Amino acid sequence: MNNLTGWDTKEQEKRVEFMEHMYHCSGRQYSDHPLHGLYTGLWEEFCIKEAGPSMRERYFEMMEAIRLYEEGKLPVINPEKVMITA
Repeated sequence: MNNLTGWDTKEQEKRVEFMEHMYHCSGRQYSDHPLHGLYTGLWEEFCIKEAGPSMRERYFEMMEAIRLYEEGKLPVINPEKVMITA
């Protein structure tokens, strides 16, 4: 039986890359860090220290944009003049 049915290699690579990002953001790559070599709790730490504050600010930015939209204070954008670059 193949336990890898439906395995998404790209998704797994993204997970590994992001785990390494969280590991380095936490400082665990340094041997004097109390959690050096451990990946336990990285997600929770990331949510509290990095994602949480960013998402809080993003929430208030969105609320301000909604307020401006409802008050008719946002400029109208002509979609034909918008240049999207990738």
